Amino acid sequence: MKIAIIGTGFGALAAAFDLSKTKGRQIELIDERSVAGGLAAGFKKENWDWPLEEHYHHSFTTDKALQQFLLELDLRDQLFYKKAKSSTLYNGQIYQIDSASSLLKFKEISFFSRLRTGIVLAFLKILPNGTFLEKIKASRFLPLTMGQESWRIIWEPLFVSKFGHFSDEINLSWFWARVNPRTPALGYFEGGFQRLANLTVKKLKNLGVKVSLATKVEKITKKGNKFTLSLVNKNGRRIDKQYDLVISTLVSPDFAKLIDLPELKQEKLRGLAAMTMVLSLKKQLLKEGTYWLNVNEKDWPFVAVVEHDNYISNAHYGGESIVYLGRYLEISDKAYHKTAQELLVDYRPYLKKIDPNFDQNVIDVKVFKSAFAQPITFVNQSHFLPKFETSVKNLYWVSMQHVYPFDRGINHAIASGRELARYIEKHLKMENL
Repeated sequence: MKIAIIGTGFGALAAAFDLSKTKGRQIELIDERSVAGGLAAGFKKENWDWPLEEHYHHSFTTDKALQQFLLELDLRDQLFYKKAKSSTLYNGQIYQIDSASSLLKFKEISFFSRLRTGIVLAFLKILPNGTFLEKIKASRFLPLTMGQESWRIIWEPLFVSKFGHFSDEINLSWFWARVNPRTPALGYFEGGFQRLANLTVKKLKNLGVKVSLATKVEKITKKGNKFTLSLVNKNGRRIDKQYDLVISTLVSPDFAKLIDLPELKQEKLRGLAAMTMVLSLKKQLLKEGTYWLNVNEKDWPFVAVVEHDNYISNAHYGGESIVYLGRYLEISDKAYHKTAQELLVDYRPYLKKIDPNFDQNVIDVKVFKSAFAQPITFVNQSHFLPKFETSVKNLYWVSMQHVYPFDRGINHAIASGRELARYIEKHLKMENL
């Protein structure tokens, strides 16, 4: 049996790993990018020892699917955990708010609001499954339970920055999924997640899996029991290849460019783009030790400042301080189409509020964009979720849109990729294939 898997994110890699365990299968991973890893892919400068993710990444101690996958790859000992400080920028001041004790010290809201906020967060933390909360809008529940003061100062600015005009529509399950799995210690892979993707690809090749990078899938057609994938390789050569079974790990807008399926036209499967600026600096931007800074200021052009070397030593990056600036927006937004230098001009006044000497510290700036990286989770979103099995037999689909109520992430990609592999194995066994 010939199997094509479109994409090389960790969901695709995990599915290929499990499906390759059955002998007699010819599995091919196909990706138009020149590196594997999906949203966790990275880049490396000449003076760096480690590559760096284009978009900031870490894991939690609760990420069991990632841990188990690494165990099977004999790589578990290279995943390590470190505590990292999270803070909030509000009214020009940085406040640490990453624990019950630090929340109680946040005097920008009343003690009663702090207490209410802590109680609600504790409830969401111990709740084993928050999917039933999808019937409720977060923008209604949080002000009602935590209080208007907590909502206005702590949460509303983040919802608005992250979801724009969809901020009032996000269901409470999404908020639960952001709170529940979080742990004080964050996980990182030695050498970065690009290195993990490379090691996984090497393992797959040893198992007989073919990996075709820099190869774009332009069209999927089916005639009889065979699929034809129209491919364009890095040299511009067009090739048609046939397969018995196809798995797409693309998000719905990209999948829809390859084949016309009714399930890809579902109105509720919407998402926003992610745009991440990566700054290389001579000195740290956040000098008080914060790794993750939520920006709760009005009208700032980014929602998160992530000081990578307040978590991972900058010795791996030629002594440069690495800062991520995260932002979510629609691809129709003018900012999405700006160059790195144009965006730096927009961002500079705000960065100088954090560090007046910012201009003297800049070494390099890069911007990475992903047209669909933040799914919108409407009320009762589970009613509109895609299934693994599409309306075309032996054409399967798994993506970040399948991991609801979670956004995305390596752990959830691996879990869903392996779940799909089990689902396919069950169907193939029933059909004696």
